[in-house]
Amino acid sequence: MSPLRRATRDDNAALLDLFGDVPMTGDLVLSTQRAPDYFALFAMQRGEADVWAQDQAQAQGDPTRLDAMGAIHVRDGWLEGRPCRVGYLGDLRTRFSARRARSVARFYGPVLEETARRQGVDVFLTAVMASNAAALQALVRRAATREAQPHYHLLRAFSAVSIQFVLRRRPRPSPFTVRRATAADVPAMAALLDADHRARPFGYRYDSGELEHRFAHWPGLRVEDTFLAFDAAGRLRGCTSAWNPDAVKRYRVLAYRGGMKWVRRGFNALATVTGAPRLPAPGEDFRYFYLCNTCVPGEDPAVFRALLDAVYAAFHGQGFHFFTLQQDSEDALAPALKGFFQRQLDFHLYAVTPASRPPTTFPRGRTGFEICLP
Repeated sequence: MSPLRRATRDDNAALLDLFGDVPMTGDLVLSTQRAPDYFALFAMQRGEADVWAQDQAQAQGDPTRLDAMGAIHVRDGWLEGRPCRVGYLGDLRTRFSARRARSVARFYGPVLEETARRQGVDVFLTAVMASNAAALQALVRRAATREAQPHYHLLRAFSAVSIQFVLRRRPRPSPFTVRRATAADVPAMAALLDADHRARPFGYRYDSGELEHRFAHWPGLRVEDTFLAFDAAGRLRGCTSAWNPDAVKRYRVLAYRGGMKWVRRGFNALATVTGAPRLPAPGEDFRYFYLCNTCVPGEDPAVFRALLDAVYAAFHGQGFHFFTLQQDSEDALAPALKGFFQRQLDFHLYAVTPASRPPTTFPRGRTGFEICLP
């Protein structure tokens, strides 16, 4: 019998405790905070989510403690120009007791099989930190002894790039004009995103109201924080939205180690001179936002540069430490980031298929994966 069960809102406190108690480690040790409502990040999205939990600790007399958790979110999408169902695997957290028992590893495959059948999903996506050797070993590396182990197919290597707000910058001369969006721009922006995502592996269904849903249901996402780039003929050439996820997700600093101790000292010294916010002390949260709804048809870095310059100028001095965007390996838009003070965290994006289905190949190119949602 599987020790995994579907979590409910009655588990909210225990889920928040476990989710925030298993940090991302490295020179910068971070925990992800989802209080007050762990389920809020799923509730704001279209689709369905199942949260799984293992509560051996509760069976041993601690009703507030979970040993392991994970989530599967399923939505509608595109694959090779055809509608499909897309899953995302995330929020995997395990305490030492669960890792030692290997119970999650044993029952992960059957849970995925059941979800695929019930939800009509052929492919799931998941992102794994490139430096997380334990996860890569446990999840990706195949073993003959694990018959139910899902197949992992590397889609893209990518980086979460954080553009730091340090010096004030003026937008550089550009052939493109950038302005903030208004409600009247939403249909044109939705059409641009729809055409783009139909061609992306696992793109979003902007043709069925995805953009309108985001503006209506994502806390903190505003039409006026969307930036549109136009060429000299007045044609819309690109867009991006700045979204502050503070209501549903925050990153808390637990410790600075190694080289990050010196980075923090140098950054704070510069911040004192420039008036930028100092990096948070251990126990404090970063103030940041994501770029989402990003679309640059034709992959012109000059368009993206104009958008980045406008976003930086608009939000510098507003108390944010940085904003985060996704950069794929060999990304055609990468030249647009030149000159910004930036840090990056490297990931692998995988397509995951159940063990019962044969390994397959997937189209190359920019995917519909949104870095702001995991």
